[in-house]
Amino acid sequence: MPRLVIGKKNGFNFETNPYLVSIISVFLFSVATPLWSLPTYEEVKSAYQPSDIQVFDREGELVQRYRIQNVYRSEEWTDFNNLPKFVIESVIHAEDKRFFVHGGVDSNALVSSFFGNFTGSTLRGGSTITMQLVSLLDPELQPKESKRRSIFQKFKQIQRAVELEEIWTKEEIFTAYINLIYFRGELKGISSASKGLFRKSPEALTPNESYVLAALIRSPQSAIEKVAKRVCLLKMERDGVDDCSAISRLVRESLFRNLDYPQYPSFVPLFTKALLDFSKEDRNSKVTSSLSLNFQRKVEEILKRNVKNLTDKNVNDGAVIVLDNRTGQVLVYVPNIGEESSVGKLDLIRSKRQVGSTLKPFVYAQNFQENKLTPDSILSDSPVGIPVYQGIYRPLNYDKSYKGNVTVRESLASSLNIPAIRALSFLDINEFVSVLERLGITGLRYPEFYGPSLALGTADITLLELTNAYRTLANAGVYSEIIFQPSKKNPISRKVFSPTVSYMVSEILSDREARSLGFGWDNYLSTSYYTSVKTGTSQDMRDNWCVGYSEFYTVGVWVGNPTGAPMLDVSGITGAAPVWRETMDILHESLDSKLNPPEFENSSELGFRPSKNNTIEKTKSTRILTPVNGSIFALDPDIPLGRQKILFTFSSYEVSYSYYLNDEKIGSASGPFLWEPKKGEYRLQVKDRDGKVLSLSLFEVR
Repeated sequence: MPRLVIGKKNGFNFETNPYLVSIISVFLFSVATPLWSLPTYEEVKSAYQPSDIQVFDREGELVQRYRIQNVYRSEEWTDFNNLPKFVIESVIHAEDKRFFVHGGVDSNALVSSFFGNFTGSTLRGGSTITMQLVSLLDPELQPKESKRRSIFQKFKQIQRAVELEEIWTKEEIFTAYINLIYFRGELKGISSASKGLFRKSPEALTPNESYVLAALIRSPQSAIEKVAKRVCLLKMERDGVDDCSAISRLVRESLFRNLDYPQYPSFVPLFTKALLDFSKEDRNSKVTSSLSLNFQRKVEEILKRNVKNLTDKNVNDGAVIVLDNRTGQVLVYVPNIGEESSVGKLDLIRSKRQVGSTLKPFVYAQNFQENKLTPDSILSDSPVGIPVYQGIYRPLNYDKSYKGNVTVRESLASSLNIPAIRALSFLDINEFVSVLERLGITGLRYPEFYGPSLALGTADITLLELTNAYRTLANAGVYSEIIFQPSKKNPISRKVFSPTVSYMVSEILSDREARSLGFGWDNYLSTSYYTSVKTGTSQDMRDNWCVGYSEFYTVGVWVGNPTGAPMLDVSGITGAAPVWRETMDILHESLDSKLNPPEFENSSELGFRPSKNNTIEKTKSTRILTPVNGSIFALDPDIPLGRQKILFTFSSYEVSYSYYLNDEKIGSASGPFLWEPKKGEYRLQVKDRDGKVLSLSLFEVR
């Protein structure tokens, strides 16, 4: 097959047709236009975009193909060297037999086409591959409503084909052409055609498959029988055979197969949409995301199982997000419970809802920042009536009781409502709304719209924004934007709270003793490694939240109903907290986590007195390994009693630790323990010598 040397220019030559030379020359002069802004081959290739974006997780595994172009379907650009020889030869034979010897215009074909125009016949036969390519590149050359180019367009097409041949090599012209033309239906380019029709890449095409593709170029939407005849004729011309039965079957099979394009991984479509929305300037066809598919799958299972356990409480959906504290990268993004969700295409992570008590830490943080309160300040938890526009606002605590005089530490850790409203009254509410906006919370209304109830989370906020606001506390008061791609640097950061203020809030939210006033000692918020965590429930129990962070990760959880229907007797401890706890546990299976105090240069001026737990640190995550929380066991009637056992194991055995089952001590946790199962529901705990619960696991025997 003749080929031109890359870079060698080929002059325009009408060869043996002096009459045509005169006609074309006069006409081109009469319609001469400014030189076309000729693109380079690299510019055309760079501008090419596949119809789908491929998203990979942080380990390089393909997790999503997300379609961004619905007009056509195209795959990756195929270079000339990756095309089989018979693909090139078949296309050239069908479309432009003298492609490698003419200078953009085939005079033999053009003469018959040109004079045929005066007798009413079509111009189509005179177009070379180069002429077809310039028509794809220049919108001015596209046929008008008549679906035929005018005589003026035809001469412009000739002129620009000659110009293109002067700058591009033949290989570049053919490569761009084969990647930009339509083959059938929405299939644009050789890659999508070979995958759509034959389920393979272009490199693997056979000669017969090449004939099918070449025959489709001239009339992609022809009836199957017409395509089969065209392919048969092409094969006869190329191979000299007259038996077309096999290739006719191939035509029918491949064109019917086109109706069902190959399916690709679709694990995280809503995460991909969020990635594209937050990274609009970066639309590469292949994107490596920050997502960890390993953790993603585990958290999806955790959420589905826990939501299923709450269906009798009218909880039907949920969402979870995990952020890396240092970088702001999204590691886990579970926007709903998936196929079982009634709103599977709705991203509940980015849906605005009332956030309940999860705003209280920021109320107290701003009071600490302005030196108006300290963790040891006393607030009154007693009935209060606050005049508002509609009358008198009388807030109540969750349990409708009053605790009297309490410290700020107890008020925040136990999520008391009335002290939080008193704390908000010490602030300029306009300034507090500005603080929330600096934390990345958008769409807030004017301060008077909320009034004192803002302290109880009556603002509508997304789980995405709320979780990142908590990450600000984890990062010593410095806010930065969320990142969906590990290679992308975070351009925006700002200081919202001082390191000392952030530490004080974090230390309170990790204080199990202070939390016990409202939640008791035994709950899902008490981890064996350092975490700071807060729960929240919106008005009428419509939304349930749990957001918290360790040294390394911030985890946000929402459970409830997408419709806004209220839940039945579900609190943050029983709703979102179990999901949060299990997610934190899998993230910290082999990690240390500690609360790092800042340098307290002005601690005396702030009136801050660190609690006895202000340096919480565990060398490793201590947790019950088996049975896994939420396990269900079944007694086997065929095995004699006394022969069935359940194995209890712990991650860090100590002589001073003990196993407790439903609050009854059953043995030492200095090693594994075999327990004879009995029907019932059980709470397994491991406690130290002081009675402190180190880990908890709930399971059932049926």
